[in-house]
Amino acid sequence: MVLLFLISWFLNPVLPPQHSGKCGLNPLKAYSQNVMGRNIGYFVEIKNETNKEVDALEWEAQFYDGFDELVKKEKGSWSSGNIIEPCKPYGVIKDLKTVWVKKATKVFIKINRVHFTDGSSCGVKSK
Repeated sequence: MVLLFLISWFLNPVLPPQHSGKCGLNPLKAYSQNVMGRNIGYFVEIKNETNKEVDALEWEAQFYDGFDELVKKEKGSWSSGNIIEPCKPYGVIKDLKTVWVKKATKVFIKINRVHFTDGSSCGVKSK
């Protein structure tokens, strides 16, 4: 019986939630902003670890409660424009997003798609 449990645990370990990068962009930090038991927003820092400038990216914010149970998923994005310059190679993107998620105490970022100033892109559009 114990052997069966150990085999199933090793085949399907329950890993704690964590950030997930793609295409050379990796989340460094994500802070949850909570007021009266509700997540009202989050701050995220994403490192460009490529030799290219980034002008847009999309991610999925995954919100968890204090028991590391998934509460909700939300889409997030960042892009350069008239005021915001593209992220230089090895630079850091900092962004603040507003959301309204009940019971969420933590947020983890999963990068889905990246667009570079040279016109190339990486990843797939999230559903």
